[in-house]
Amino acid sequence: MTAFSLSLTWRSAWRQLRAEPGPAALVIVGLALGLALTLLTASFLQDTLRPDGELPEADRLVALEWRVRGPGGITTEWFDRVPTVPLHAALRDSGAPVGPMSRVLYTQLPAHAGEAPGVRRSMRLHIALADADLQTLFDLRPVAGDLHAALSTPEGIALTARSAEQLFGTQQALGRTFTISMPPLPDGSPAGQFTLTVKAVLPNPNLNGTLVFDALTGFNAPAAKVYLKLSDNWYQGGGRLFARLQPGATAETLGVLGQRLLDQQPLPRGFPADFLKGGGKAAYLRALPVKDIGLHGAGSPQRRLQLGSLAVAAAGVLALAVINFINLWSVRTLRRQREIGLRKSLGAGAGQLARQFFVEALVVAGLAGALSLLLAWWATPVAELLMQRQFHAPVLSPAMALLTGLLCAAIAALSALPLATIALRVRPAESLAGRSHSEGAASRWLRRVMTTLQFGAAALFASLALTVLWQARHAGEMPRGFQLEGRVAIDLPWWTQPAQVSSLLAQVRSWPEVIAAGAADDVPGRDASRWYAEFRGPGGTPVNLRTGVDFTPGYLQAYGMRIVAGRLSADHVAEAAQPAIVLDRSAVRALGFASPDAAIGQVLGVASSFRGGKPVTVVAVIDDIRLEGPRSPPQPHAITPLAARESGAIGVHSRDPQATARQLTALVKTTFPDVTLEALPVRDMLLQTVADDTRLGRLIGVAGLMALGLAAVGIYALAAYTLRLREREIVLRKLHGAGAGAVSALLAREFAGVLAVACALALPVAAWLSQRYLADFVERAPVGPFSLWVLLASAALLAVVTLLAVARHLRAALALRPLLALRG
Repeated sequence: MTAFSLSLTWRSAWRQLRAEPGPAALVIVGLALGLALTLLTASFLQDTLRPDGELPEADRLVALEWRVRGPGGITTEWFDRVPTVPLHAALRDSGAPVGPMSRVLYTQLPAHAGEAPGVRRSMRLHIALADADLQTLFDLRPVAGDLHAALSTPEGIALTARSAEQLFGTQQALGRTFTISMPPLPDGSPAGQFTLTVKAVLPNPNLNGTLVFDALTGFNAPAAKVYLKLSDNWYQGGGRLFARLQPGATAETLGVLGQRLLDQQPLPRGFPADFLKGGGKAAYLRALPVKDIGLHGAGSPQRRLQLGSLAVAAAGVLALAVINFINLWSVRTLRRQREIGLRKSLGAGAGQLARQFFVEALVVAGLAGALSLLLAWWATPVAELLMQRQFHAPVLSPAMALLTGLLCAAIAALSALPLATIALRVRPAESLAGRSHSEGAASRWLRRVMTTLQFGAAALFASLALTVLWQARHAGEMPRGFQLEGRVAIDLPWWTQPAQVSSLLAQVRSWPEVIAAGAADDVPGRDASRWYAEFRGPGGTPVNLRTGVDFTPGYLQAYGMRIVAGRLSADHVAEAAQPAIVLDRSAVRALGFASPDAAIGQVLGVASSFRGGKPVTVVAVIDDIRLEGPRSPPQPHAITPLAARESGAIGVHSRDPQATARQLTALVKTTFPDVTLEALPVRDMLLQTVADDTRLGRLIGVAGLMALGLAAVGIYALAAYTLRLREREIVLRKLHGAGAGAVSALLAREFAGVLAVACALALPVAAWLSQRYLADFVERAPVGPFSLWVLLASAALLAVVTLLAVARHLRAALALRPLLALRG
């Protein structure tokens, strides 16, 4: 091909693009949206699956994970926090086939740095305490200073560039000192201020990586040694444990050794026998290569669901955009029959025509690719907000540009093939004589099939988005046995003392709009604290009840938990002295009492792990409460009244929740000036428990909206083609007396068939996927049998989109001028 002919080909491609800017813009924008979503997906996949891919000897770097037993013998999901301290020592003592190995314990402490007299900077540091081997394991290279000194000296610490900037106003923090506030520790260590020296500054870690922190220090400081002692428990998931396998060793071998060491440990005191129902071990431990954590590690089921949904959405939207390209350009190709016939009569062969259409498609795809890079870059903050995850892999990078180029070339080749096929079927003599050429029955059926696939994909996305969002809404509003309206709450720092909690509650109760206020371990329903203990009623049979709620006076009233039998004193002093317990109705039935009144005054035996094993007296019974999430079955509860308690969360019932939230935030800020805490509506706090499902629904919803838009363009193109194909038939019908209704029915049959077939193919698949998704929930949204209401809503939505898409062409059909149509 000569340079001159190549130039003509490109100029012709640009001329065709400018000839009809409207359809060209629709195609380019559709392809750009599909490509942008593909680029964001590629970035997200890279961040999730290979965040630590550049680590040295990554294949031999492993992390330990475990899962434990629960009520009724269930086995929990995998957790990345393991009994780090005892497991580390046992593996070393047993000669485990590992080289460098490091414990990592996390804590959060307020830090203060004095820039000048009267000037003070403060932040809350997320601190990782680790062994010196961590530097080798993760190839940590400071941008300044000596990381080994930071990890091996009592006063040393390493800051990330980001935390150094926040704490000192500059990243040049080497040698500078700051203080951390240490609260009283459970071993009796008093609160105090400790001065640390910045020995190293590290690059900001990948927030999607395995190791994330603001500061890194060793175990040589006295306070760090206390943390080690507190974490030396075989049945407490205290931190993370990383190791590099020796040559020839495998992660499975290390996991088996760790499991054997765990099995040799006695069960903790008071371990409920109910947890071992059905046999098996109390806990299961495994070693997993760090490179596999993204896809198979702790939390991976939700990640796989997100990744799969995002990948399917991106592939689906891009496929729909390509189908639109082919459909719209096919109509344009049929309109160019005279031009094509002239080219063929002048000697253009199949190769030249194919090349022409490929270049035209490449111009369109190239413009879409350039736009997609800008769209992906612009939409990255939106995607991060939607996914609640920072994108580390840059969208504007040589690798992403190369991926975009390859995708554009593939799209151009795929799209040019059917266009060239239509062109090759054009007969020069007939086209130059003015007789139109049809694309053939096979091509028409292919177009219908592609449009049907578009609508099927749109129906599938719409159904799944409705299911997920409906379920998330249902989970946020399911009956829980306590009230949410008018309730606000705030978390307290974990070092808050009982006297401080009592003082805060007294001040809050003095506000005129406050109805009731109380404190407990957590906001009810957030399901953060899962503790269980065995209780024995009159029959002596052990019953497993959920504990972990220790509440102050005003807590039941603040959340509207109704007492149905018994009573509590105003200050809980007598109940704390007994000691006393409050049951819900389910616990009363589980213990074998005939009624709530029959349980009042009864003394229950308890396991040694609960309150030192001292028997407790039932002083009150409340209605059933549901503290568990929508995926877990409700449990019977035993909650403990206390006169005062440390830390936890304060809940308030207010006549003016917004004003109370502002005052409560200010009050806690005054009491704890070094921390940033905010009072929020309790309903918003509980919605965070279904945030992953809500994000997934929004993700699918965005893909569904894009699919609906592309499907609308597809049906618009099909309507344009149908009108062109049947315009003479429509005119003849009108000349023979057919009215607007008959013409509308003629066109409606074409589109109704496409819609019906699309729904028949897609909605059963959508019903199956919806039921698979809902099967993970105990509390399910009322979507009807086989998700019937969701499917009907999706079909109705598609019908509306179809009607809007063909309305313009229907008006054009009714306005056809017979003379022009019959002349062709």
